Amino acid sequence: MNAVAANGPTGGVGTIERATLAAEIHDLYDGQGDGDRLLAAFRTAALYVPFDQSVEGAGEANGTQGDAMCSGEADGVRWLYAFTSTTELERFARARTNAGTDPGWASGRIRYWTVLGSRLLDIAVPAAVAESRTPTGVAVDVGGIRPLLLPPLSGVVPDRVAVDLIDRTPGARPRSAGEA
Repeated sequence: MNAVAANGPTGGVGTIERATLAAEIHDLYDGQGDGDRLLAAFRTAALYVPFDQSVEGAGEANGTQGDAMCSGEADGVRWLYAFTSTTELERFARARTNAGTDPGWASGRIRYWTVLGSRLLDIAVPAAVAESRTPTGVAVDVGGIRPLLLPPLSGVVPDRVAVDLIDRTPGARPRSAGEA
């Protein structure tokens, strides 16, 4: 497997921030994690987000319509996949290809964007919710040694798409995080 950037050279971009995020995830697994620091590190890190190349038009380098983020669904939640390193991305791609569930990566080339965590949470998650009408979070390094799920909850994603703030009563308006 070979990960190939779709949005230009990425060498060195976000390296310190990704290392900080990896350290925060490690601390979490060691029982020393701090949710605020972890979320802050995620928001500033430039992450590798693979294309779902099985979607027609996905992976075109010119950014035309049809580009789709690779995602999965579990228990009624859509998860956008993001990775802290190309090694983690390639590990995930190999596992998916070996299981016969790869999203168009059989060629061995995995195209990806480099995206700030803040843009994933503030822009990509609401766009995915608008498109699919499904609660959406971000899965980091899924299939790796230390995976991390950022669920669609207030304080993580924008309030308008946070499942803990959505009133499912017909005609109800969305609540803000400060309302009871």
